[in-house]
Amino acid sequence: MLADVVKNLQNQNRSVKLHLGCGHQKFQDYINIDGEYMSYDPDIIIHDITKPFPLEDNSVDEILTVHVVEHLSRQYPPIMFREFYRICKKGGMVAMEWPDLLKMCQEVVNNPDCFWTHDKRLVKRTISGIYGDFARYPDPTMLHKWGYSTDSMIRLLQEAGFARVYSEPNHHAKSSIDSRVVAVK
Repeated sequence: MLADVVKNLQNQNRSVKLHLGCGHQKFQDYINIDGEYMSYDPDIIIHDITKPFPLEDNSVDEILTVHVVEHLSRQYPPIMFREFYRICKKGGMVAMEWPDLLKMCQEVVNNPDCFWTHDKRLVKRTISGIYGDFARYPDPTMLHKWGYSTDSMIRLLQEAGFARVYSEPNHHAKSSIDSRVVAVK
């Protein structure tokens, strides 16, 4: 199904933009993709993003993930990023946003009362940012499994083959501890 949607866009000379791990936040002009837990939504294509994509090399213009990578065990991103590199066109880009573990740890040090506070915004920037918020999102896929800093994300994307990788301001930030990195093939 994903390959058919991509081929249809290519036949119309339209950009192929993937929004991976979209959840309920579907973006217009993107192919919104998520896992089995979203299979009830007919507007979302189901695909395990840790597995190879059924797409030709150099077929995608843009890949976007917003608060996705922290939900994956650490062995998946290096493999996944190499796959992103494979399917991106020359000049194609990957934009990733996530809760930055280094920023969260700095918030914990600066605000040690985060362990017992009722300030929901502080908890979001610290403890639930690190672990996820099971009370709010009871699906186990929503727990955080690993953390990244801007520097570590840049390094992983460079190791996957992306020549130009840089940090920029967030476009979809959920809190002040989020980071964004863009990689261009």
